[in-house]
Amino acid sequence: MLYSPLKVFHHRDRIDALRRGDQPAPAQVQLIITNRCNSRCKFCAYRMLGYTSNQLFNAADQLDYAKVVEILDDCVDLDVRAVQITGGGEPTIHPQFTEIVADVLERGLDLALVTNGNAVPEAAIPMLARAAWVRFSLDAGNEATYRSLRGVSESVFRRTWKNIDRVVVEKYHQQTDVIIGIGFVVTRENFDEVITATEDARDAGVDNIRLSAVFQNDGADYFDAIHPEAITLCREAKKLETPTFKVFNNFDHRFEDLELAHPDYTFCGVQHFNTYVGADLQVYRCCVQAYNRCGLVGSIRDQRFAVIWQSNENRDNFSTFDARGCEWCMFNDKNRTIAYATSTNPPHVNFV
Repeated sequence: MLYSPLKVFHHRDRIDALRRGDQPAPAQVQLIITNRCNSRCKFCAYRMLGYTSNQLFNAADQLDYAKVVEILDDCVDLDVRAVQITGGGEPTIHPQFTEIVADVLERGLDLALVTNGNAVPEAAIPMLARAAWVRFSLDAGNEATYRSLRGVSESVFRRTWKNIDRVVVEKYHQQTDVIIGIGFVVTRENFDEVITATEDARDAGVDNIRLSAVFQNDGADYFDAIHPEAITLCREAKKLETPTFKVFNNFDHRFEDLELAHPDYTFCGVQHFNTYVGADLQVYRCCVQAYNRCGLVGSIRDQRFAVIWQSNENRDNFSTFDARGCEWCMFNDKNRTIAYATSTNPPHVNFV
């Protein structure tokens, strides 16, 4: 149940706070340590002109190490439970990436990493084996497609797989519980490689592969020419599961999110549980609304993350936000679940 919306029920204190009208601390902070990247992905949400996450994006932004440490200390003080290091850009090329990973673990925070995997520092490998999960964004089943989609040489595809293998080996060497996954964003260029990528992931000894639909400017219409075949291939990939290897077929759900476009509800619950700290020193309500004016919470350039999170301005921002103003949302299931969990008068609760 790695992607279950029901995980919110493990945070009863935060649910109760929302019921009272209080502002709980987020359970998770997505920390964008750099917007700089060593790939040029065609489907990058941050670099896609006209896309929501491109509005305020600056590819040169990068957090100073001292500011990262300050944010992590605030996470501890606020009782944040987990930190996900992700992009923006490629986090492993931040000059203090290894130190940041160590800092997260030393503070007892659950660590997650989303990476393209082609520049993972050697010194970070043993620490990544102690993370909660690591997901490698692969998005291709062969070298040629990888080169075309990511704007890099074919050798990078092979190097990425070597780094995946290194983390897998370290996991079993240390006998840890880290969940190692492969990310595959389905596009018109790679949809016919879903099966190959799933087989390769299974044979590599990782724990799972996640298949999802690319979010882009054309919404569900983008998939018109490939939709039936893409659905079939993703469902066939699901059959490749084994007792030790899971296939999370999120393609159908993400396509439905694109079809829905604007959410059909007002309350955004996810913003209370999972916030996004950008490399531009701005806090955003979620990753979908990152680097977008609609998602702005406030700046931490001259104040601490804890201060802005606990401010009356933040409380007002969240309480008046209408989710119907979002162009799309990939958290519809979570938002509906949180809305139900925080309802003060849900119907027919005794008819279990």
